[in-house]
Amino acid sequence: MAVESVLLLAGPEIGRRDRRIAELRARLAKEWGEAPEEHRRYAGDTPVEALLDLLRNGSLFSPGKLVLVFDAELFKGKAVTGPLAAYIKAPAERTTLVLVTETYGFDKALEDAAGKDRKTVYWELRDDEKERLARDWFRGAGLRIEDEALDALLSLVGSDSATIEAECGRIAEFLGAAGTVDAQTVEQYVARTRGVDAFGVFDLMARGDLPSALEALDAVLSGREGSGPGILAGLQWSMRRVSKMHALMGEGVAFDEACRRLRATSRKQLSGLDAARKRWPPAVCSELVAFGTDVDLALRSGGAAFERHFLSLYVYACAGKRAPVELARKPDSFLDPPG
Repeated sequence: MAVESVLLLAGPEIGRRDRRIAELRARLAKEWGEAPEEHRRYAGDTPVEALLDLLRNGSLFSPGKLVLVFDAELFKGKAVTGPLAAYIKAPAERTTLVLVTETYGFDKALEDAAGKDRKTVYWELRDDEKERLARDWFRGAGLRIEDEALDALLSLVGSDSATIEAECGRIAEFLGAAGTVDAQTVEQYVARTRGVDAFGVFDLMARGDLPSALEALDAVLSGREGSGPGILAGLQWSMRRVSKMHALMGEGVAFDEACRRLRATSRKQLSGLDAARKRWPPAVCSELVAFGTDVDLALRSGGAAFERHFLSLYVYACAGKRAPVELARKPDSFLDPPG
């Protein structure tokens, strides 16, 4: 079977997508006798004329060329899609073009030029698929993960298989030789790694100190201590913990006992949970957890350029307004009096 000259790979499940690209790379190397000359480009930074020149000019040092173009949903407008669609219909020899997007589709002109057979959508994993993936990973490593720990882990990481497997590996390394991953291990791992700064922002949010929370968020982002989705994951993990606190207390469990069940034992943790549950009553907490899911989708589709904007909106919604806000709200209104 001949190697494809053009592929359109879409969807948020980057683990399976990246495996497809790895398989393609191996097939090209086998067919051409050696590894292809590989180029990675981003649609937002690549004029279509420059991309077409790259595609049409032969490789100087390899028998063929693999060109990966990410964020390809940004290719829009006839001036861009027309020439690119024409290339897709008549691609250069020994050159493979892969257009990639984490959204679910491309401009219609590009999809029509490629045809249905050359487009693949990698859909987000279902919850049961994520659970099975994590359990299987730990089982393969000779470990067992408890249900509560699995819930905590999956609430912290992204939805794609690559991120889940990477986090499983880091937790296993953190755990050492122990045979069981429990919720306390996951919490300690988060606190020691990417969650420390996110937890600091969350504590300020829980106390209603919006200016300080935004300042702390800005410091985390400026220091590049984590990706936007990773920082949000730490904040959402904390918010979901408050939601669990409300659920336990709604069943008649006393605050101290609920904290014990959530493995919050230090004075700082107890104080933080107490402030959080008072600031965000059950209904408000549920709304903000759901809003966080919307923000996560916006972060993953908007790219790194919009991380500060969407994370600031999340902090404002929680610490300021105490309710979801429109994701298009302008950043200069974050410090308006809470509505």
